[in-house]
Amino acid sequence: MSRILLAADVGNTRAKFALLKAGRSQKLPETLSSFIWKYDVPFARAELQTFANSQGATELECYLSGSHLGRIEEIVEFWPSELPEPRVIRTSTELPIELLVDYPDKVGVDRVLNAIATRFEQPGVPTITIDTGTATTIDVVSAAGAFLGGAILPGYELSAHALHDYTNKLPLIPLQEILGEVPAVIGKNTHAALRSGLIWGQVGAVNEVVTRIQQELALTEVKRPAIYLTGGAADLLQPHLNFKTIERPQLTLQGLACVAEL
Repeated sequence: MSRILLAADVGNTRAKFALLKAGRSQKLPETLSSFIWKYDVPFARAELQTFANSQGATELECYLSGSHLGRIEEIVEFWPSELPEPRVIRTSTELPIELLVDYPDKVGVDRVLNAIATRFEQPGVPTITIDTGTATTIDVVSAAGAFLGGAILPGYELSAHALHDYTNKLPLIPLQEILGEVPAVIGKNTHAALRSGLIWGQVGAVNEVVTRIQQELALTEVKRPAIYLTGGAADLLQPHLNFKTIERPQLTLQGLACVAEL
């Protein structure tokens, strides 16, 4: 195998690295393999080196981006010297897309990379992207290919911490438990009621925001939007949405790979 892209999406709680197949085509770049660095352990420098060499690339290009600038700088500082120096994208204004928002330089890079990926795969079609992470973002791209903005709401884990940290007695529901079996809506104890509120509240919020975005888009767009779903809690959310979605688990990294090809 010849030319491969090593891309990293550096988020609030973890960094996701992926090797993607380079080459211009009508499809999103194919993800060959990936691994995750969680910030509760030291940066896995040796593991990254081994991972980068795992696909036998004769030409390797490296790209870093994401929402956590401090972690990006840490990765750059400890980047394996054997690997090519990474191109670091720190702000959304560095990206090849029109940002029709009030403050373009303040839009999260991950949101814009998602937009670039959906525009690449659905040219001439408006898109809505739901990304379920620490925060859940719901972002919109016009049929003309411009980023229009969107909505941001607390994700599952952030909501759980808020309920625990800002009350006296409510317990903290761990993320792995939130992502477990879907609960009954009527909780019979505090723990069950919290899980119900966290899960069904998120489902209801996403359904409502997307419905209202669709109504607003219908005033200016001829085509119906394609709706994308990505992020760590996508599998929990998807069965309960009121609309069809295109699931792309590696959408942000694929957007970064698209930037490399433009």
